[in-house]
Amino acid sequence: MIRKPAKLESSTIAPVRAARGRKRSLKRPQAGEATIDMHHLENFIGYMIRRAQLAVFQAYNDETAEISITTAQFSVMLLARDNPGLSQGALSETLGVEHSRMVVLIDDLERRGLVTRIASTMDRRMRAIYLTRDGRKLFAKLNRRVTAYDRHIVKRLRGDDKEALLRMLRKLATPL
Repeated sequence: MIRKPAKLESSTIAPVRAARGRKRSLKRPQAGEATIDMHHLENFIGYMIRRAQLAVFQAYNDETAEISITTAQFSVMLLARDNPGLSQGALSETLGVEHSRMVVLIDDLERRGLVTRIASTMDRRMRAIYLTRDGRKLFAKLNRRVTAYDRHIVKRLRGDDKEALLRMLRKLATPL
């Protein structure tokens, strides 16, 4: 089930405060509620990238709520599927996640029986990550949903905009 994200309209956004762990979303101002002039802020690339990230992550969460796999866990599972035996350290570095955070992510996936860690025969400090059979099965289901939603997002762009957008984002993601 694909849900369409709310359309962002300049200068008509009411402030929303969300407690830690709750959904953050834009809401339409109600009658008598003040609006905030956002037209200058919306001209900053960093701000709009962050707003786009929030919208995409919220849509991901809505699409995958009953599966309970975070975007970070999805990324770990995808890389483990495509690179069987990848080390925790390589995963951490590749995804730009602190090593201690990566350990927690993998601990949770392992506790759920979705990945397994195998000690390296060459270096006992290294742990190779593999998807389990259950992990591959769940990932296939999750990947179908995420791919479908990605296509839905692309429909909001015109023509070859997806490739142009990805090229520009890759440039921005490269350290200076």
